[in-house]
Amino acid sequence: MADDPQNNTSELTWLHVHVPKAGGSTLRHLMRRNFGDAFYNAASLLETKQYGRVDVREIVRCHPQYKCISDHKFSLDLPYESEFVNVRAFSYVRDPVDRFISRYFFHRHFEEVNCIAQRMSFREFANAELVEQMVHPQTNSQIHFLTCGRSTEDLSLIENSLATGRAYLFPIERFDESCICLEKLYPQSFPDLSYVRSNVSKRDAEISDSERDLVLRYLKIDQPVCDLAEDFLNKTLASTFDSVEERQTALADFKDRCSRRFDNFWPPLKPGQTELPKAYLKAQAEQKAKS
Repeated sequence: MADDPQNNTSELTWLHVHVPKAGGSTLRHLMRRNFGDAFYNAASLLETKQYGRVDVREIVRCHPQYKCISDHKFSLDLPYESEFVNVRAFSYVRDPVDRFISRYFFHRHFEEVNCIAQRMSFREFANAELVEQMVHPQTNSQIHFLTCGRSTEDLSLIENSLATGRAYLFPIERFDESCICLEKLYPQSFPDLSYVRSNVSKRDAEISDSERDLVLRYLKIDQPVCDLAEDFLNKTLASTFDSVEERQTALADFKDRCSRRFDNFWPPLKPGQTELPKAYLKAQAEQKAKS
C-alpha cells in the first residue's frame, strides 16, 4: 500500500509545481534520488506557457511510469479528482524581493540564455522589468504562476487546492521543516530528503537597501501567498507531529543527516566519519579528467 494520510490505497503520483527561483534545483536532485527512474524533470524552455488541469490529466494518464514529475509548466490547477491517478502536488514560494534578486543573478551568469540581466546593472534590470513591465507577469508574480495566470491577487484557487488535502505549499525559507513533514507523512515516497544545496546563484554586486525597497514596492502584492505558505506549514507541522518535542527531535535528526551529506546522490558519511569514500573521490577525479 502506498503511504497516504487520507488512506487512499492507489499509488501516488507527485507533481512538483516548480516556481522559478524557489529552490527547484536542489529539489530536483532530491526527487531523482528518492524516485530514481520514476522521476521525470520536464525542463521547460518556455516558462510562461502553463498546462491546465486537462493537460496534466492527460500527461499522468499517458505516463504512469513516472511517480514524480517536476515542471515550470505546472500550476496548482491540477486534476486532484482524476480517476487515472492519485495526484499529490507540492510547491514552494519565496520572499518576493529575495526571489527577484536571485533571478537577476541567475540570468546574469546563465550563458545558455540571452537575457538583459547580462548587460544591465541590478537597478537597470529592476527598472526594465518592474517599472517598464518588460516581462511576462508570471515571471515576477508567484500568485500568477500558481493560479495558471488567473490572477496576481486572488488566492482562492491556491486555497482551494490546499483544502483538498492533496496539495502542499511551503515557504522555501523553512525548507528543512517542510522536509520533515513530507518524510513523516509519506515515508515511502520520501524516505530521505537530506540535501546539499545546489545551483546557488553567483553574486558579483551588492544590492542596496534602496534597490530592495524599489523591488518591494512592485512585488509586495506577492506577500499574501508567502504568508499563506507560512500559515500552511505551521498547521501541517502541528497536525503531523504529536508534540513540539517530537518535531524538534525530527528536525535535529534531519539537520544531522544534512551535515553528514556531502553529495546529493551519495549516502551521507556515517557519524564520526571524516574522510570521503575512496570510490567517490575516484569518480570525481575521472569526471574532472573527462571535462
